Amino acid sequence: MSKTECYINDIKCLSFQAEENSKNITILLYHGWGSSVYHQQFFGTVLSKFGYNVLIPQIMYHDSREPLEDHFSKQTMDNYFWRTILHTTEEAKPLIDEITAKKQKVVVIGSSMGGFIASAVFMEQTVDALININGSGAWFSSEEMFQKDGFAPSPNLNELKERDPIQSLHRIQNRPILLLHGQHDTVVSLVGQQTFYEEALKAENTSNISLIMYPNVNHSTTLSMVEEIINWLEKHIVNKNRC
Repeated sequence: MSKTECYINDIKCLSFQAEENSKNITILLYHGWGSSVYHQQFFGTVLSKFGYNVLIPQIMYHDSREPLEDHFSKQTMDNYFWRTILHTTEEAKPLIDEITAKKQKVVVIGSSMGGFIASAVFMEQTVDALININGSGAWFSSEEMFQKDGFAPSPNLNELKERDPIQSLHRIQNRPILLLHGQHDTVVSLVGQQTFYEEALKAENTSNISLIMYPNVNHSTTLSMVEEIINWLEKHIVNKNRC
């Protein structure tokens, strides 16, 4: 496994290259609000040890890209949370083009805010699978939950509704989806994942869509989740490549 930093379309990325047993699959990995590409190094290392290449792009208003002073102040979240999600989804295409130019399959994974981003990237771009960890593919449902928790209505509400992944379920087209969520998540309500899952089941082949809820888990990525991801990728992506 080799780890490097690179730029793709002026976006700084952390890249992990699998050097042994490479599966010709690249995982595009998005981190959560207030986090960092460098906080994903353990996850990236584990995935690369199992033969996956991993690309973790820096997200606007994080790391070296105009970082905010306090990501978790209410005013900052009111003004920047959805703006960041919408902006990041628009940056995905050149990253995916770079991967597919190398004849690699693309799996998009996101945790927390990254799960919101990954869901939209999956719907809007040509990628092979989605894994959403403690995020949401039902944006407006999650926005309603945020407002119930005391946050102001998003200033990007119209665009949020238009680009809500749940409005594009016809684009799934039998691609596999794995949704993982802590059952006691107090940061991002499980409602978003459940709503997306229930609506997706009505529109798609149910064998390709899974929702797993983890008892006694709050807003975190556990080792059990990582194990599930490794096993799921082997079953739904790697083994299908061999057919």
